[in-house]
Amino acid sequence: MFSSQSIDYSLSTPARCLASLPPRSSSSAAAKSKSNSDDEQDGWDDDDSFQFDDANTQDTHRFLVGTAFPSITKTDSENDLNNDDESNQLHLLTYHEDSHEITLDASYPHPGEIWALAPHPKNDTLVTCGGGVYLESGEDGTSSDNQLMEFKTQLWKISDGDDEGFGLGPSLESLIVIPHGENITNQNAGWEKRVGCILWNPILSSDDPFEDQEMGGGSLLTVGWEACSPIALWDLSASVAVETWSSSTSSSNRRKRYNLLQSALPRRASWDPHQPTTILCSEVQDVRAYDTRMSSGTGIGVVRNAHRYGVTDIDHNRLQEHVIVTSGMDGVIKFWDLRMHLSSNEENSSLPPADLLKIVRGGHSHWSTRASYNPFHDQLVISGGTDGITNLWRISSCSSAPLLDFDGDDDVNNGGEDPLEDECGDEGVGGSGAKEEGEEEINPVDYDYSRGEEKKDSIPTKPPSNDIRVSRFECSDTVADVCWSVSDPWMYASLSCDGAFVVHHVPSKEKYKILL
Repeated sequence: MFSSQSIDYSLSTPARCLASLPPRSSSSAAAKSKSNSDDEQDGWDDDDSFQFDDANTQDTHRFLVGTAFPSITKTDSENDLNNDDESNQLHLLTYHEDSHEITLDASYPHPGEIWALAPHPKNDTLVTCGGGVYLESGEDGTSSDNQLMEFKTQLWKISDGDDEGFGLGPSLESLIVIPHGENITNQNAGWEKRVGCILWNPILSSDDPFEDQEMGGGSLLTVGWEACSPIALWDLSASVAVETWSSSTSSSNRRKRYNLLQSALPRRASWDPHQPTTILCSEVQDVRAYDTRMSSGTGIGVVRNAHRYGVTDIDHNRLQEHVIVTSGMDGVIKFWDLRMHLSSNEENSSLPPADLLKIVRGGHSHWSTRASYNPFHDQLVISGGTDGITNLWRISSCSSAPLLDFDGDDDVNNGGEDPLEDECGDEGVGGSGAKEEGEEEINPVDYDYSRGEEKKDSIPTKPPSNDIRVSRFECSDTVADVCWSVSDPWMYASLSCDGAFVVHHVPSKEKYKILL
């Protein structure tokens, strides 16, 4: 009934990070069951308990949103969080399919802005957050000039308060402080501790982060905001963060040739699900590959000038090895085969550039901030941009299961999608967006399934194709983050910088084309 409709929820607070929570883990479910049993024995009514009870049903989907409001967080002499109204929040939102509504289930006070967010892929009560803390004088009289005094990355346990006793509200319990960048000389006034991206090991098999799972050195990856901060791999099995591998920071001198805007661009990373010892990380215009088995940490290869003005996101295809998607400040989405494009670390290469798998232009009139593969159907890709647009793409030609195209007759005769010229054409932001040699490009589709017809201001320019834009949603502000739902492969969400959270659905017609 509601499968083709989007729904939004406004947090009315600046936000930067979005993540989908996994189904409820067996350990947390057992603990919750024991707590409920104890409440019944004590005579307490459990009707007002925290809303984790329906977390495993197929009709509910949970998401975490981290706010980034530049307020001052009050701390005491031990830097413990003082819960007040000015604190940033980690919000838990649930989308209910049966009623087609979004509810705010809980808000957890967090010390400082949240710039990076990564829930544990197997345990829904654990989440790692990285951000900056503004400090204010505590009761001990510690002085503070309201500067950004500290960057901190922590592993938190989400608590609903019922386990501690009746009447306690939702809270975050700090389990581990991850000392990212602390082993570097303090030449950047603490900025080397700033984290731009956090990733969990893609082959985690247990919901216990402190269990030794023999994953080749670590379970958590922290990526420094810029080149002066390292990429570090952490082993949490000893209930403390032990660094097992770190990238070299000798390349930080390269950032001197970048302008101020590019230096402020946070690095993004993707952990290869096929080769868990391989990590890809953006470095302004380049994409660099690292092997965590190499102690030097200098990188094993690089894709030079992947995007003209800077790379904003990277994601691996989970169904095809060596295939990735990137987004950039040029407003372009690119699909790569690393076997053809990953070269040595040498600056100069005599080899001509290889062909890209696909390049998508015109979907964004400004920066493209995010691009993400569907974990189960790699024909589907979502992207977001600073123009406030969230796009759903069907890129079938370079997927693991390309759709059959019988000369496009079925699409045309049944009112299907026709590739249409977008109003922004082939031009990206800040340049001509000229097609590079060897690149295959597509023009985006502007087809509205909710109306069952093409947009009136769109003009067909070429025959039907299996690489199209399925849907386009205009958000209220810059799209800060996008993600696929862990519980449903046909659902995804977007987050605007003004705190507008939107849940989207893949149209039914697209489902049938992919499944049948």
